[in-house]
Amino acid sequence: MELSQLRYFSAVAQLGNMSKAAETMFVSQPNLSTSLSRLEEEIGVPLFERRRGKITLNQSGECFLHYVDHALSALEKGVQEVRNLNADRPEALSIACMVDDTIMLQQFLLKNPDISLNHQRADLPSVTAMLERQEVDLALTVLEPPGDDLAFERLYECDFVLLLNRAHPLAGCQSISRQQLAGEHLAIDGSRVNRTTFCAAEEKMGNNPIIDYDVRHLELLLSLVEANRCISIVPSVKYRELRLLGKHNDVVCRPYTDGAPVAYFGIAYHKRRPLNAQGKRFRDFVRDYMQGIDRAYEALIEQVRSEIADGVSQSTI
Repeated sequence: MELSQLRYFSAVAQLGNMSKAAETMFVSQPNLSTSLSRLEEEIGVPLFERRRGKITLNQSGECFLHYVDHALSALEKGVQEVRNLNADRPEALSIACMVDDTIMLQQFLLKNPDISLNHQRADLPSVTAMLERQEVDLALTVLEPPGDDLAFERLYECDFVLLLNRAHPLAGCQSISRQQLAGEHLAIDGSRVNRTTFCAAEEKMGNNPIIDYDVRHLELLLSLVEANRCISIVPSVKYRELRLLGKHNDVVCRPYTDGAPVAYFGIAYHKRRPLNAQGKRFRDFVRDYMQGIDRAYEALIEQVRSEIADGVSQSTI
């Protein structure tokens, strides 16, 4: 006997309608019906009267409901009691990350010392499986996980840009076209860009990219660019973040001339495990953090332009 079966039983008993109960419990009606049938088989007696689309408790069901409600109430009190005992401890938030966002996670912990963060890196299939099994509170992802039971909130989007070494011949261009990229060796961050999807989209635009490196760590990606071994494709917000931190000054950023692919950032979670208070704080932080990077970078650009105009600086962004 599973706890979910008891919750389903209580919901159907209270609502008297399978469809409404299924909607309330975020489960399909066939799965709800199957779960209740298995519960009746395990107990050994019918618990419901099913007539012309209506479902009501029979005498056995009424008797069983009394104990189910008592058990669920006692369990809820036990959960609350344990939470009260640990009220002074940091609240735990478990997340799965498709992307390498170490800097952002560090900033989140600095601003939220009352939250203990447990996180792990994983690809989309693994993230989807963890969400479906409700092993994590949420996932930070660049792709919407498949599945009717999963919710996805898009928090931020930006263009992909091209990163290259200052000594690269194309670094002198204000923007770079796909025709100019022909024959160039490219590197992508596999946690943010699906190689097959990217190549298919580029081929539709008449470009046949040469992907030499498919890595899942931003620092490694940038080290390849600094060595002038490739041009890298990354979301513009990640380049801006690094420049604001004063990192990788030998790397320059150039936009696409002929239309850039778009990068998305969002969070996903199971509908039966909606965001708790810590999850909502994390969601709001991610959105504010990325928008804050854009504002700070634009301010930096204006400062550099002003210094160049005054002859104080020869910096380039």
